[in-house]
Amino acid sequence: MTLTPTTKRLTLFSVALALFMDVLDSNIINTSIPAISHSLQVDPINLKIALISYFLSLAIFIPMSGWVADKYGTKRIFIAAFGLFIFSSFFCGYAHTLSELVIARSVQGIGGAFMISLGRLILAQTFKRHELVEAMNLVIIVVSVAVMVGPFIGGFITDHWSWPWIFWVNIPTGLFAILLATSVLKDTAPRRVRPFDSIGFILFGGSLALLCFALSALSETQVDSKNISIIILIAILMLLLYLVHAKRIAHPVINMKLFRIRTFRISTSGNLCARLGFGGMPFLLPLLQQIGLGYSAQISGLLLMPIAFGIIFSKLFSLFILRKTGYRPYLIVNTLIVAVILCLFLTINAQTSMITIALMTFIFGIALSAQYTGMNSLAFADIHEDELSASTTITSTVQVLAQSLGVAVGAILLRYFSNGGTLSLTVFHHTFLAMAGLTVLSTLIFFSLRTEDGKQMLTKNVTSS
Repeated sequence: MTLTPTTKRLTLFSVALALFMDVLDSNIINTSIPAISHSLQVDPINLKIALISYFLSLAIFIPMSGWVADKYGTKRIFIAAFGLFIFSSFFCGYAHTLSELVIARSVQGIGGAFMISLGRLILAQTFKRHELVEAMNLVIIVVSVAVMVGPFIGGFITDHWSWPWIFWVNIPTGLFAILLATSVLKDTAPRRVRPFDSIGFILFGGSLALLCFALSALSETQVDSKNISIIILIAILMLLLYLVHAKRIAHPVINMKLFRIRTFRISTSGNLCARLGFGGMPFLLPLLQQIGLGYSAQISGLLLMPIAFGIIFSKLFSLFILRKTGYRPYLIVNTLIVAVILCLFLTINAQTSMITIALMTFIFGIALSAQYTGMNSLAFADIHEDELSASTTITSTVQVLAQSLGVAVGAILLRYFSNGGTLSLTVFHHTFLAMAGLTVLSTLIFFSLRTEDGKQMLTKNVTSS
């Protein structure tokens, strides 16, 4: 069925709103971490578990979203996900302990998992292959508004009201999103589905949960190295068991056969490794500004807003450059640029002006957006239409898992360089340098691309639907 341009635009906006809520919630909490940690009486670094628990729920439940949507209908589940997100946001604001906040954030992540995965699936089914990169760019621009207003709103609310309201602002946005999705999205009847891979879900989800928990524990004040090592070994064993299990059944929860497609494999592995380098920046920058430099939460939010301006500015030319250069040189050069920009943050000290810091975050936003444009779109280059659901499941899972691991790595580096002491500027400088090194290493993955890779994503002379 051919969709009208108006229907496509409204569908695009509906999906963008889902991602808007997810990104807003992720960014609005960052500038409030010091205040929340003070309220809950925990170390600011330890509060990273509230961030990781959300991303971890995303990574665990995204793989089952496609199956649930097929069984009960994409539109119905997409709207239900908004409802769960609103419900859990309400209880996040009522958390009185770190444990309560982590539980509420985990439930919130379940709603976010279905919103993100089904939103991307809706885009992949709505737009033709050559339209998909541009559609994804437009979604990112809308999402950039969340990146822009999130830190400022979080800082403003924290300074002038109280931190629970950073979660409650999701409620009116979510209600509007439900109304929009109800009126815009086409009804999709439930389909006959394959048996759900419950064993694979337990093995794969369990391995991710244990791995993220172990990495999170490494940044705690008291570290039990023996127990953490055991947990990591169990996580690896469960993942290996899943790989064996996935080869023996027809429909595993994660279709590992897609990794035989070279461009898909490079896109997902590059996403994972690159985000280990820079994925922790949204967690680290507010800590640098508030603890290292002594800024208020509101000022910290203002200093993070230029990242969103950089993302929007990048969209004016990144796709043009990608089409001119192709994926291989684009991703290699831009990844190195991201690493160089991370090194710029080493120059920040007590005498650095706010304008200079804002300029750095603006430049970082440009490079970050350009990186996502290349990495995310490459995954669909050689994917058959019948495999879109499975591929979006994997790419969404990898991206949120990488974001979770990026926060964990950032926290581990902070704890390592501080040696349990004060989070001084020197500690942050060493952390940024280490993250830049990890980012440089990820370029080795993009060197395996070929010159012609992804050309079908960059031209209209493609017969796809």
